[in-house]
Amino acid sequence: MQIVLALICTIPFWTSNVIRMISWIPLLGRNGLVNQGLVGSGLIDTPLDGLLYSDFSVILAFVHLNTVFMIIPLLNSMSRIDKSLIEAAYDGGASGWQTLVNVVIPLCKTGITIGSIFVITIVMGDYITIGVMGGQQIASVGKIIQVQTNFLQFPLAAANAIVLLGAVLLMIVALTRFVDIRKEL
Repeated sequence: MQIVLALICTIPFWTSNVIRMISWIPLLGRNGLVNQGLVGSGLIDTPLDGLLYSDFSVILAFVHLNTVFMIIPLLNSMSRIDKSLIEAAYDGGASGWQTLVNVVIPLCKTGITIGSIFVITIVMGDYITIGVMGGQQIASVGKIIQVQTNFLQFPLAAANAIVLLGAVLLMIVALTRFVDIRKEL
């Protein structure tokens, strides 16, 4: 069952990121399916403008595009958890939340760290998602570097790229301080 669910998570990757982002536009637009459903059900009187070309749509697209990069390392870590540890927690009187917090999450720290590294490195340089879903209104370092490159400002773009690389490396070093990811590899 785990393999089937993991394969289902990879089905969206059979199409490109741009196509998956563009598929949100008919859903989140002013006359999109979400607004039509909300107006039709009487929950709102006028369509919401903040669903598309906003921070919300950028975050939604990032979650949609990058979830699998977090799920696969977590699945790998969770598959290594000995089931008897979870049974022992329940036998010791732990609730579901206590078992999650005190047994599962500590044993999945490596998967959480690896997934976080994947997602951070992808998101920090992604300017296409921000451009498409933010309607060219939201700034990011990746977008700034792309604009500088388009205007042939290569030294400034290179300097910003080095700053971005340094920031990402600092985040990765900070994450790897908590967990030894070598045992997961």
